[in-house]
Amino acid sequence: MRTPDTNPRRVGAEPELRAVSGESLYAALSDLGQLLLRSLDPPVLYEAVIEVLERRIGARLVMVGEVDRASGWFRRIAPAHVPPGMEDIYPEGLPFSVARPSFWQGTPQLEADLAHVAGMEMFRHAFTRHGVTSSIAVPVLTFGEVHAGLVIRSSDVDFFSPAMIELLQQAAANIGLGLEAHQQRMLLLKSFQHEARQRSALRLLSEMIKVVSRSREEPRLLIDACHVTRHIGGYGLAWIGFAEPIAESVVQWQARDGFIEASETDAASVASMTGYVNELALLAIRGGEPRVRYPSPSGPGEPPPVDAMAQVHLLLALPLRVDEAIVGAFVIGATDTDAFTAIEIQVFSEMAIELGLGIQIQRARVARLSAERDLRLNLQQFRTILSHQHFGILVISEEGQVKFANEAFCELYGFDKTPAELENQPSSMILAGLTDAYNDPDREFLRLKEILLRGEPVKDEEVRMRDGRILLRDFTPIYIDGIRYGRIWNQRDVTAQKMHEANVRRLAFYDVVTGLPNRRLLFELLENARVQATKEGSLLAIGVLDLDRFKSVNDTIGHGGGDQVLVEASSRMLGILRKADVLARFGGDEFALVISGLDSREQLDVICRCILQALRAPFHYMGEQLHLSASIGWTLFPLDPSDAEGLVRHADLAMYAAKQDGKDRGAFYEPAMELEQLRLQAMRERIAQALVQSRLRLLFQPIVYIDGLPGLHGVAGMEALIRLHDDEFGLIEPANFTHVLDDPQLARPIGRFVLNEAFKHCQAWLQRGISIPVSVNISTRHLLHPAFFSDIEVALDTYPQVMDVGFGIEITETGPSMDHAQATVVIEECRRRGIRVGLDDFGTGSASLSHIQQLDIEHIKLDQSFVRGILSDDRNMAIAAGVITTARMLAKSVIAEGVESLEEGDVLASLGCHQLQGFSISRPMVGEAVPQWVVGWMPPPSWSHLAGERQLLMDGRQVNL
Repeated sequence: MRTPDTNPRRVGAEPELRAVSGESLYAALSDLGQLLLRSLDPPVLYEAVIEVLERRIGARLVMVGEVDRASGWFRRIAPAHVPPGMEDIYPEGLPFSVARPSFWQGTPQLEADLAHVAGMEMFRHAFTRHGVTSSIAVPVLTFGEVHAGLVIRSSDVDFFSPAMIELLQQAAANIGLGLEAHQQRMLLLKSFQHEARQRSALRLLSEMIKVVSRSREEPRLLIDACHVTRHIGGYGLAWIGFAEPIAESVVQWQARDGFIEASETDAASVASMTGYVNELALLAIRGGEPRVRYPSPSGPGEPPPVDAMAQVHLLLALPLRVDEAIVGAFVIGATDTDAFTAIEIQVFSEMAIELGLGIQIQRARVARLSAERDLRLNLQQFRTILSHQHFGILVISEEGQVKFANEAFCELYGFDKTPAELENQPSSMILAGLTDAYNDPDREFLRLKEILLRGEPVKDEEVRMRDGRILLRDFTPIYIDGIRYGRIWNQRDVTAQKMHEANVRRLAFYDVVTGLPNRRLLFELLENARVQATKEGSLLAIGVLDLDRFKSVNDTIGHGGGDQVLVEASSRMLGILRKADVLARFGGDEFALVISGLDSREQLDVICRCILQALRAPFHYMGEQLHLSASIGWTLFPLDPSDAEGLVRHADLAMYAAKQDGKDRGAFYEPAMELEQLRLQAMRERIAQALVQSRLRLLFQPIVYIDGLPGLHGVAGMEALIRLHDDEFGLIEPANFTHVLDDPQLARPIGRFVLNEAFKHCQAWLQRGISIPVSVNISTRHLLHPAFFSDIEVALDTYPQVMDVGFGIEITETGPSMDHAQATVVIEECRRRGIRVGLDDFGTGSASLSHIQQLDIEHIKLDQSFVRGILSDDRNMAIAAGVITTARMLAKSVIAEGVESLEEGDVLASLGCHQLQGFSISRPMVGEAVPQWVVGWMPPPSWSHLAGERQLLMDGRQVNL
């Protein structure tokens, strides 16, 4: 490449105008002819022509542009390097529109006045700056087509005399001849290269056949194949990989030659190359055809990336077939971008076929050796295993000879010979030895003849022995390729098993702990009782009994003691029932009763009261005195005409009704109970659909300080309240689906929905400058779920700003009482994480005031049933005062819910309750309405003196701070 010079003509200085002598023209022609003889590459040739024209005839601003028909532009090729300040006169390209039609026919295009040539407007400033007024563009033709343009600019049109134009045409012709000669040389060279590559590919195929025929194992075959390809074939890369049968997008490379190790400087290049190789291999595997690709995003015809791996410019991936299945790919990398002609690919495909056959041969050889080894091992194991079996095994050939017997067979029938001594003996000797062993020899021998005559497999046939044992006999004929070669007799002693099965059958119908009939036997007895009651025309009572608070018994004296209590309870009930009656244990602390022959319901009432009274008496166990009660549900057949399962189900529904009515009582089934059960189930399904269809909503009800201030400082927080949206009835209160909130399958999804929605609104309030904490109601089942804190963390990850103001959870009284120990651990972890915990609906559940002391809760919520009657019911007043006083003594705050009048708020304030919630303050509202409500909150006038005291307290705190 010619280096730029500092000739004034090249940098824009206009020389003195002079006529070009004929001698200079001839000298230029001579130099151009010499250039043609030197066979220069096109860019070098262009630069040399420019140098001759500038030196011999004083041409200035000369450039050569090649035709780029794809883009429609002339691309400047020479000069390659433009001096600083000359970029405007040497553009990178010119549009085809600047060339006249005659130019494309081979005629020079002379522009005498560039200032008025259309299409040159963009260059007029450059022409003026460099003193250019005229130019000529001479087409350069190769094989009769314009390939390039030679452009010379001048300050005087007279510079382009006829002789000069003739010289420039000759220069363009010389350039065209040089280009044609260069293309011919390249084609000839490429032809030689292709022929050489074909010879090399055929030689490589021959070497590959030698590798396949000589290799004795698959790994060595693959390594040698890669080595031969790279070092004999002269390729830069040879990799063989197999597709993963599970992960179809992964290729496991078994052998690689080329680019295996990399230094830190070229690690990225190796990784990039590996990615291209993997991708191309997968294409070949999936398509089943050879694939060729340039290992760079530049694409064919463009230079590959310059990096440590640039010597591989083209990749060929060949699918490898083994047993007609494509198992992998053979990838070869070439250094030439024009490698892998059609003939080469055909040869390489044959090479891949040979390689696949080699792999197939090696795998078949390995499989055969492995099968032979396994066969020998299996035969040895077979004899060893059969010899040590507890089952008696005897193998007889079709000719009637003993081929195998194990030790267990000899012991089973009392033979004094060893198994080795029995082998090759006639089977008649074995039959003679069985005469004294069978309980009925004649019958058994007749059966043996029948089995042999029929020749069909026999399994688990019982054989009675004289000593009382029971054997199970199997008979299996031995067939190989449809020909019978003998039979196998298999005998095993199942005496203990038969005794155990009898015991199991008994256990299958009776409870292990109490000895009572279990559920399975109950239904059989109940079905028989139904048939008898129908015949006699009497009433049949079916009851389901559940011991109340039995879990506390197990917690107090353990499960062993609980079993003893169950035994005692069943004994007391059996003492009341008749022999014809049935008492069964369903499991846990649940029993079933079937009482037949009744004349009226009154008779059953008496029996029920006796059973309940018997179970109220104290139970004694290891010094502990335990008090229990029971809830019983009854139904009467045929007044209830259901089948056995329906009767038990109806009695169970009645039992749950007795539980809900306060326990320690009996209840009779009513059809409304089943309707209620269906309603509850329908509501459960409705809530499950609402979760999927996004029809659950959250409303928010404020909690305010009774001594609060207007606006933000008077609001203690917002409680999130769940509602079900119904297109017909609007928002449905949770009282209609409370039972669903603690459902085993729905409690956690509902809890996660509430957490997410509440946090979303709380964070939205914060972003509007309203720093109000939110509290959510958590069901017992969700609270005690192992993933409870994980659900909270997921919601906080989505809305992290919530922790800036904090949040609280509220649980009902029955929550901690379900599993007090576990609830205590969960609540303590909540407080450790900064989560406030409150006890909701206090006073209505089974929790006692001791739970407030034992659990690390922050506040309790006085149930609205006590608040609403506080003005008219002295008992409610007393309960509220007691709860508030006790809570304050234990440093717990009290929130009164359900405050519907200002007078109720005043009374609660006088009792020491300082946080209120209810309709008198605000009805529940959507989350978007909360900020406006908080800003506009104004306490009632009757609270003004309390608000003033609170303001003074807050001001005093600020001064102290």
